[in-house]
Amino acid sequence: MPPMPLEATLVGSYDYGLVALSVLIAMLASYAALDLAGRITVSRGRLRIMWLMGGPAAMGLGIWSMHYIGMLAYSLPVPVSTIIGPRFWCLSWRRC
Repeated sequence: MPPMPLEATLVGSYDYGLVALSVLIAMLASYAALDLAGRITVSRGRLRIMWLMGGPAAMGLGIWSMHYIGMLAYSLPVPVSTIIGPRFWCLSWRRC
């Protein structure tokens, strides 16, 4: 396969402020999940179940947010649009 011509390549750039925000969100989400995991050991009954559900929810939301903001930090020299509807359909129906 011949190499791709230089005219066909797209050179992207990053907004370092958004990259830093993405890393900060990842750190806060992991801290929250670990803190909630620590609360499981001292809790009993329904409260323990709430902590068991809260930890993965915090981590999952943090990972999703980190990746979404990380994608927003990357920009290309061509117009790129995001269709929000299918993302919410995927979240609600879990069929992605």
